[in-house]
Amino acid sequence: MTLASEALAIARAGVRAVDPALGVRRTLRRRQGGWAIGGRRLAPGPGGSVALVAIGKAGARMAEAALAITGPDTRGIVAVPRGYPRPGSGLRTVVGEHPIPGSGSFRAGAAVLDFVGRLGPDDLLVFLLSGGGSAVAEVPSSPLTGGEIAHTTRLLLASGAPIGAMNTIRRHLSAFKGGRLALAAGTRRCATLALSDVVGDAPEEIASGPTVPDPTTFRDAWSAAHRYRLLARLPPAVRRHLDLGRRGSLPETAKPGDPGLRGASFALVGSNRTAVEAAAREASARGFAPRVVARPIVGETAPAGRAFARSLLRIPRTAARGRLAFLGGGETTVTLGRHPGRGGRNLEFALAGAAVLRGRAAVVASVGTDGVDGPTDVAGGWVDGRTLDRAARIGLAIDDALRRHDSLRAVARVGGLVRTGPTGTNVMDLHVGLVARTSPHRAGSPSSRSGARRRAVQPSVRYGRK
Repeated sequence: MTLASEALAIARAGVRAVDPALGVRRTLRRRQGGWAIGGRRLAPGPGGSVALVAIGKAGARMAEAALAITGPDTRGIVAVPRGYPRPGSGLRTVVGEHPIPGSGSFRAGAAVLDFVGRLGPDDLLVFLLSGGGSAVAEVPSSPLTGGEIAHTTRLLLASGAPIGAMNTIRRHLSAFKGGRLALAAGTRRCATLALSDVVGDAPEEIASGPTVPDPTTFRDAWSAAHRYRLLARLPPAVRRHLDLGRRGSLPETAKPGDPGLRGASFALVGSNRTAVEAAAREASARGFAPRVVARPIVGETAPAGRAFARSLLRIPRTAARGRLAFLGGGETTVTLGRHPGRGGRNLEFALAGAAVLRGRAAVVASVGTDGVDGPTDVAGGWVDGRTLDRAARIGLAIDDALRRHDSLRAVARVGGLVRTGPTGTNVMDLHVGLVARTSPHRAGSPSSRSGARRRAVQPSVRYGRK
């Protein structure tokens, strides 16, 4: 087994650990007369029933797991991205676009709003949120149009802004986000189970927080647009909307303490850290001494990828016969130029490490836990100590590919693509680095599992910035 195949097996173990169905079953439990959700007991009122609303890439898996607990009489609606799994149950399914909201997304948002608005005051409403929810279901704030929201989203995704800044802007252009979906429900008996795909796991950032209070304001949204040089490029109606809001002429999103959200509960069912820790356990089981990055990996993608590869090579290999695993996760950003090629942040993260690893028995793999890397049909990619030489032999200039953000074609040509298809989960990205003390150009050394399951996860290595 090669180092590359071991790195991908370790990544798969991390993805398996954040199966959203497992997270829902851990968090939602039947109790006499009701259910326990995140340690709190909730039940419908007299004559009420249970309703489910699932939104995001993990919507199908989360809805099926919840339905198995709440029972066949449960009503519900599930909004998933086009091409992602749909629930096999009888729940209504609506399909939206991702990462740019499209006509399906706006139909899905309207359908979800209509569903929750028809609930009675005694019904118990359980929201199931996951990554991708910001685009999959949306309702523009009046008088904004779907086209203006879609164009704004394109600008945000190309701006290099972190997800928190993007979501602050999106929440203030929406009649759906920032707690507004929960406020539209005909019941105040609400709970949210969320699978986090954001750094820090803040509830308001997951799917842009449609069911929880929003601590940010129109002023914050205006400032974010200014900071990332977007104001002059936004559609005029969007810029005017943000300006009216910051001047107090438009109602704010739901804020902490809003009486309409009083009593609503929130529970996290999984996060990126869950995946990273599971990957570390798998690495240990395979005979590697694991080191875990202490902080989420964020910032511009290519520099982050190079820093990850350098850190991998600098860690002393004093355990497990020199076999070391370096593991981390998070969400980096790519600031695109005017005429970018095709790629995703995981492909670019891995490709950026190729020059660092040259001639070493080492590999870096980077994958999106959802199985889709940006606008591509692959999960990510891997490089090793021979990638740069393979590229040179075929006339591929990796530096040029990185400069043009054309990582998909480049990684494909050096044989490092990772294809999984949509996984049904989403907790950002997972980065796996392996290094073995072997002769140069021998990144394919066999593994030994002898006694490996007794190894403990080693202390963390601090890396990156918040």
